[in-house]
Amino acid sequence: MAHTSETPAAPSPSACPAPGQPHDAPPPKAAKASDDSRHELWCHVQRSIRYHRAREAFFQWFANAFTFLTLMAGSGVVVSVLSTASAAVSIWCGIAVAAMQSLELVLQISQKARLHNSLASEFSAIERTMAKKPEMSQAEMNDLEADILMIEAREPPVKRYLDLICHNQVARAIGSDDIEPLTFWQRHLAHWRSGNTALQ
Repeated sequence: MAHTSETPAAPSPSACPAPGQPHDAPPPKAAKASDDSRHELWCHVQRSIRYHRAREAFFQWFANAFTFLTLMAGSGVVVSVLSTASAAVSIWCGIAVAAMQSLELVLQISQKARLHNSLASEFSAIERTMAKKPEMSQAEMNDLEADILMIEAREPPVKRYLDLICHNQVARAIGSDDIEPLTFWQRHLAHWRSGNTALQ
């Protein structure tokens, strides 16, 4: 019986390690995000949540006030009381109700409150993602930053003084001395003023 030698099969190209790479080497690890970049992103998310919650509460207060006054003016008790009053009083009360309803419709106060509620919820979702991953790769951080940019694209113009107030709140919460000084009027009119001078 003749002896035949079998030529061993050549290894597939995919099984060969790259030049300079040892056999069975693990895949390269993704670059880890620095602690400073993660901290800055977390502070940004925290400030944004506080800002939109404050704006939501501001608009919701006016929406509730308008609803309350409208219901009171249109209730049967008020109508019965006004029935014994002069016609001028009834007319002026009707004008006031119509004015409040028109103001609510034009300013869209309830809609603005819902918008800020939605924006705050989206930032809270990013906060939960960061809480679930104490260590994140730079690629994951980049994804979160891209999500934040998409949220900020839907934001109304920012009230800068209110934004600084929220910045100070976050700084105090983490024990930082990075506090921006604000005057009495800047603090109490933060919801009404644009605060563009704060950027100067």
